[in-house]
Amino acid sequence: MIKQLNSDIDKGGAAEEALRLYFQQLGAFVVRGVKVRAGKDHVTDIDLWVYTRASVHARHIAIVDIKNKKRAKGYERLIWLKGLQAAVGADEAIVATTASKEDLAPFATRMGLKLLSSQVFKAVMARYAGARDRLASEDIEKMWRSVRLEGGETLAARMETNLVEIGLGLSFTALNIWIDEAAKLLVHSHDHERVPAAIARAVMLCASLVAIAADYVGKSTAFGDAESRRAYFREGLVFGNAADGSASRYLEFAERVATDYLDKTGAAAATIRSGFQRAVENLPVGPFIDFFSRPAAGRELMDAAIQLEAAAFAQAAPNFAGLPPEAKTIIGLLIDYAGLDRRKFLRASDQAMSQGSRAEAAPEGSGTAKTMIEPEEDKKKGPDGLLL
Repeated sequence: MIKQLNSDIDKGGAAEEALRLYFQQLGAFVVRGVKVRAGKDHVTDIDLWVYTRASVHARHIAIVDIKNKKRAKGYERLIWLKGLQAAVGADEAIVATTASKEDLAPFATRMGLKLLSSQVFKAVMARYAGARDRLASEDIEKMWRSVRLEGGETLAARMETNLVEIGLGLSFTALNIWIDEAAKLLVHSHDHERVPAAIARAVMLCASLVAIAADYVGKSTAFGDAESRRAYFREGLVFGNAADGSASRYLEFAERVATDYLDKTGAAAATIRSGFQRAVENLPVGPFIDFFSRPAAGRELMDAAIQLEAAAFAQAAPNFAGLPPEAKTIIGLLIDYAGLDRRKFLRASDQAMSQGSRAEAAPEGSGTAKTMIEPEEDKKKGPDGLLL
């Protein structure tokens, strides 16, 4: 069994943490404990949501259900999981079980589900038992419950709402929400945290979701030219949906009106188009459009997401300045979007980081936090070409 980092994690939670590590070691981006809602009603939870970048133009999303004795019988659970897969639009559903009496494999195959057998499950538990380099979800949630945001809402409640978007599907809607939420939390961290702490961890997790969503929505333009990719992300980030061509239709309508009623030479229409393009370039999302539409952005986004998620759950206190270049690029874009100074976050002094390590209380039973990664040199540039 996994060594528990605190008294809050139960046997089921320990199993979920072990399987999360297993999929992460395979190169996947994994989120644990995603709540599925229908309107305001809480329907169920996804134990593990697993995102894989299969190729330059293909992504794979799997959900994992971890069966224990407190839940329904094995066959009923398989039927339930198939329905959950359809509800959240996952490509694959996997059930992990410790049960050895029920031969679930034939029925799972019939349902189109993958089964992680009890033997494999036990091997995974044995392999990843005692992992100490990460905090468990229970540890992070405990930190977040102690932080109050505007209106008295806890940071834990805010992050739960942010994660609900995963179950609704990756889209420009989710991407825009996560960009806004990460920026708001950056401002809150700037105003209320003398050194990065619990809110900074939430920023990193939201930033990882930004990277994953951008990678996912960008897969459809993997083989497109630079201009088509820019137009795609411009429409999605400005209008919330790139697939239906909303921006183009609005712009064409405005041009027609100008040509029909103001200037039949087309000069006014040309002015409208050029003005629209300049306005978009000056929007806060302009740098995101530039970065997301780069040909090599997909791989960098996936790497950044994994790095940011790992930093959010690291035993050591969060350190924006010590992030790898890919992750630091996403944080830099979010800082700019929030209207803050990059130097405040990305050039923190060694002394401040040392104070932060002491200031952030470690969860019970977690032991002494690791030494912080030293900040990168001031003049290092990230993949966005901007000075970090």
